[in-house]
Amino acid sequence: MFSILILPVILFAFINSSDLMPSPNGEGARGAYFSKVKHPAITYQGDSTTWSLIIYNKNCSASVGGNSTFFLKIYVDGDLWWNEYNDTNYRTWQLKIGKSVTRDYRLSQWETLKPVVHNLKIELYWYSGNESQLQDVTYFPVAVVINAELNNLMVFSYFAIYVLAVFLLGFYILMTGSKMSPAAQNGMVIPEQQTKLGSILPKTSTQLFLPFYVLILVSWQAIAALLYFFSIAQPLSELFYLMIQIAYVILLLFLIGKESSNLRRYGYIWPEETRNYVFCSLLLAISYSLVIIFVPGIYIGYYVFPSPSLALVSSSILQALVISFANETIFRGYIQSKLAKMVSLPIAIGTTSIMFALFNSLIIPFDPSHFFFEVLSLFVLGIMLGTLFHKTRTLLCPVTFYFIILFLEQLIPVKAMTPEYTELFFGAVALAFTLLLLSLLTTRDESDDPESLDMFLPEK
Repeated sequence: MFSILILPVILFAFINSSDLMPSPNGEGARGAYFSKVKHPAITYQGDSTTWSLIIYNKNCSASVGGNSTFFLKIYVDGDLWWNEYNDTNYRTWQLKIGKSVTRDYRLSQWETLKPVVHNLKIELYWYSGNESQLQDVTYFPVAVVINAELNNLMVFSYFAIYVLAVFLLGFYILMTGSKMSPAAQNGMVIPEQQTKLGSILPKTSTQLFLPFYVLILVSWQAIAALLYFFSIAQPLSELFYLMIQIAYVILLLFLIGKESSNLRRYGYIWPEETRNYVFCSLLLAISYSLVIIFVPGIYIGYYVFPSPSLALVSSSILQALVISFANETIFRGYIQSKLAKMVSLPIAIGTTSIMFALFNSLIIPFDPSHFFFEVLSLFVLGIMLGTLFHKTRTLLCPVTFYFIILFLEQLIPVKAMTPEYTELFFGAVALAFTLLLLSLLTTRDESDDPESLDMFLPEK
């Protein structure tokens, strides 16, 4: 089990190995170097871009007293864009040994007719005597996004693919009669019987899930804050996030083992008709994503991002796989199952969704308005995931649903230009629409019938 959990992290590190390595410098000089580079990963057509470079002078001394002299060369897509040494406005600048300086640079605007990724390279030179020595080099991409309407060829093609996928999946389910039924197996305790069957679980099971949640919530927010203040390369931070999520799952498995409990109690049930569950979950996820991404843009417009590279697609698949598996195991499989045996089902789903939303909404950097809307949007998604888990009683469905949502969110290069309150509104619309589809795709839950309760009791 542990080897399987670690495998996606190893694959992610292998795919991004070139980005995880430190930037090359001038023949290992490193007398001065870039200690931090701040820049927007995305900019928009016609907007200006500012990036800040923090440079540290370790041991580059002045040739004749005073401060050491430096200058930068900036390249855009391999072409020299700015040479400070020859520029009449900047020329060179000075920095003492053991000191840092922040240099801000701004490109007035990006003019482009299509979405594109520009690659920037910045070289740091130390000017000593009559010659210059290369000290450090940093690279970073800048994605330029354009505005478009639905009649844009790229926007319309993706919209058509979405609609076609929904139509084909719906047609297939209709023709085959594929539906999701409750995955009833021994060892699975249904939420509706929490007052009668709750005594089956060990007493420690209802005492440990809350401290476990507090632990992962506090540690997750603290780690995110540290990575924000001590900025590191994005691929490296993403790798670290994946490792932490896997560590949480491993900790949870130890916790479940301590309870001497059966994993089937927490949704690890694979129905015989797994194909039906996968196709139905795909239909629900694509329908939800269609409402979120494309419907708002019909009235407002769209942002079109550069198409993702193969490495980005591979990394996104691994990230979505780990995040969906870890989150659904922790929140739907473990926490919601615990709460459903203590309180009513709506309260259990709602409470789990709030905990899920708070966990995935990063506090640092804190923006009250953004944090509020992000929590509400994730809460709406959590309601959908919790209901899906309750209807099917297997983690297969919410994991599949959340995986598709994350995957499409990262890789579809078309996003509606919506303010956060509009995005939240359409999230609620997507929830209502998808819940309606879910009711049509699930068979009647016979667990409410008294004669069917015996199948959920553990074997004696």
